[in-house]
Amino acid sequence: MASNNRKSFLELKSIWKDDDMFELKVVVSNNLFTGQTEVYDQFECISDFANELVGYPKGDKILFYEAGEKDSYAYFSMKYYPIDNSGHIGVEINIESNVSTIYRPEEKNKLKVEIIVEPSAIDNFQNELFNLAKNEDGTAILFGNDNRLDN
Repeated sequence: MASNNRKSFLELKSIWKDDDMFELKVVVSNNLFTGQTEVYDQFECISDFANELVGYPKGDKILFYEAGEKDSYAYFSMKYYPIDNSGHIGVEINIESNVSTIYRPEEKNKLKVEIIVEPSAIDNFQNELFNLAKNEDGTAILFGNDNRLDN
């Protein structure tokens, strides 16, 4: 799907790495709000979370992933939770810009959005996330329910 057709989505892209860590560019949109940040993490953490996503949703289980630290240099989190009996899943995404707030805390941009996804989108995202971790490079995109081409 071309990027100009995206409505709600979460995109994770490896943009830098060394032997101990990598930098992840996070872009999120719920069609009303859009934001991005860059946060440091380790590939093992992404791989572990990808394994947790296998077969999700499982009952009422809630999954949570975070990188960085809130109210620090940069932050990213995603929380997955079932929202109905039809298999729809809510994903709450929190991002904070990668700026030092040692001078003015007001300069720190923060965004919290929710996108609604289906299990098949989780399956595709899980595979891409696992490949990103395994190859230590690449992109993983989670598409929201409104990413159908307009007729």
